[in-house]
Parts: sequence; C-alpha cells; structure tokens
Amino acid sequence: MSPLSGWVLGAATVVASPALWSTFVEGSMPMDVALMRFLIAVPISWLLISLVAEMAFPAPGTVKPAPEASPPEPDPAERT
Repeated sequence: MSPLSGWVLGAATVVASPALWSTFVEGSMPMDVALMRFLIAVPISWLLISLVAEMAFPAPGTVKPAPEASPPEPDPAERT
C-alpha cells in the first residue's frame, strides 16, 4: 500500500483532527504544530493499515495450503 494513498491520508487526518480543528477553526494552536502532528500521523497510519491489510489479505502464494489428510487405517479387529 502506498504511503500517500487515500486510506492512509484519511486515517492520518482523522488521527490528527483535534490538532487540525484547533488550528483552522478555533485558531488556538499554531499551524506548524498541527502540520507536524499530521506528518507524524501519516507514517503511523501507513504502518498500521499495511499490517492489517497484510494479515487480512495476504499476497497469493504466501499462505501454504494445509496437507491433505490420509484416510484412517481400517481396524484389523473389525475384519472377520
């Protein structure tokens, strides 16, 4: 997954939304602080989304199929 995909940037925006709100709506936080929090949230969001995507949807060929079970041997006592 690309670090600049929509999912990553959207998740980073949600994570940094309190700082962005304080900056752009209330004006109580400097813009450089809010943007720094957003830039810190981007790689963290990318890492977490990539881990979840890899565990939920592994690449083809990375998961080995389970070995086939052999049929049980007949019990010699049952042969009459």
